[in-house]
Amino acid sequence: MNKGIRMRLMSGAAAAFAAGALVLTASPAHATSASTSVGIPGGNKISINAWHCGFYVTACDWKASTKMSGTNPRKAKWIQNRAELAAHGVSVSITISKNPEATLTMKSRSLGEVRWKNTNANISDTYGQMRPGGATTYVSTKSCGSAKVTNSINVSEKCAYAGAA
Repeated sequence: MNKGIRMRLMSGAAAAFAAGALVLTASPAHATSASTSVGIPGGNKISINAWHCGFYVTACDWKASTKMSGTNPRKAKWIQNRAELAAHGVSVSITISKNPEATLTMKSRSLGEVRWKNTNANISDTYGQMRPGGATTYVSTKSCGSAKVTNSINVSEKCAYAGAA
């Protein structure tokens, strides 16, 4: 094989490898997400968001948030996000990391709940990484938000679910 053909083949293989590596590391392009929102008196809106990687080998990043947008008022007395992170399949298990402000409660070997109540703020967002066991078919993130906007305006818990049905 002449040197020019060999160099083109090596360049093509390197490009194919780089493209494959990009696909495996670019989880946001292959993410699973969901959101829901509710209008509240005064013109503000509460949005609840759930996100996790769509493809993983050993670990999957996740994020969940409850956010108030608008200026009447700019901040809630408190705003809370509660995320349920689950592994689905036969004989599954999961370990979960989370941001330092949040609390983590393992409800079972395959379900963890992360909760953070932020005061005098307009957002409560949690994030971390799931490490599902080998028998896991898929993972899911359920993000639920609630708030006490003012003494007279309360937002009951609303949820968004990212995962297979």
